[in-house]
Amino acid sequence: MLKSEELERYQRQILIIGKDGQKLLKQKKVLQVGLGGLGSPLSLYLVSSGIGELIVFENDSLSLSNLGRQILYNTDDVNKSKGDLAKSYLTKLNPNTKITLIKERFTEKSAENYLKNTQIDYLVDASDNFQTKFLINDIGLKYNIPFTIAGIQGFDGQLISVDPHETACYRCIFGDIPKTDKSKPIPVMSPTCGVVGSLEANEVLKGLLKRGKRITDNLLMISLDSGDFTLIPIKKNPRCGC
Repeated sequence: MLKSEELERYQRQILIIGKDGQKLLKQKKVLQVGLGGLGSPLSLYLVSSGIGELIVFENDSLSLSNLGRQILYNTDDVNKSKGDLAKSYLTKLNPNTKITLIKERFTEKSAENYLKNTQIDYLVDASDNFQTKFLINDIGLKYNIPFTIAGIQGFDGQLISVDPHETACYRCIFGDIPKTDKSKPIPVMSPTCGVVGSLEANEVLKGLLKRGKRITDNLLMISLDSGDFTLIPIKKNPRCGC
C-alpha cells in the first residue's frame, strides 16, 4: 500500500503510471554499480521515483577532481566515502527507498556473493571502465537479470539495454574487452553525465514497469556537441554466449 505521504510525493508520476505502477516500483530492487558521474543522476532519479530498494556497489572516496561532474557531493565532502555520503543524502531525499551500500569493488566474486542470496529486478551500470561493464553484462546474463550499460566521453555518450538471452548484449557489439590506457583520465563534460545518467534511469523505470520501448537491440549514440541522438540497430552475434 502507498502511504498518504507517498501519494503526495509521487502525485505527478502517478498521473502517468497510476497507483498500481507506483506500488509496483515500491516492490522493486535495483542493483547499481558506481556512484560517480553517471551514478549521481542515476541514483537521484531512481530514488526520487520511489523504487523499493537501491543496492549500490561503491568503495571509493571523493576527490576534488570528482566535483566537476559528480553532483551528489559538495566541497566539504572531499576525502570522505562516496558510498556513505550518497547513502545519507539519498535517504534524506526519499526515506521510503531503502539504500543498501556495499563498500566493495564490483567483481565477479563480490557480485556473486551478493546475488546468491538476493533476488534483484534490474542491474544498471554507472562504472567508468570497460572491465566492469563487461562484467555487468556477464553477470546479467548469468543471473537472467535485465540490465542497462552506458558510457561517456567528452560530449558523447552511448547506451544499450539488454533482456538476457532475448536481445543483443554488450559483447555482441564490442566482442571482448578493448585495450585502454588506464593511466589517462577519461575527458568528460559534466552535462554529458546528467543526460546519459538520466536516460539510464528512464530505461530502468521502463524495464521495471514493463512499459514503453527500451533501447534493446540498438545502441543509442549521443552527441551533445552536435545535438544528435542516433539509434544503431544491433543483431545478436551467433558466436556470442548470450
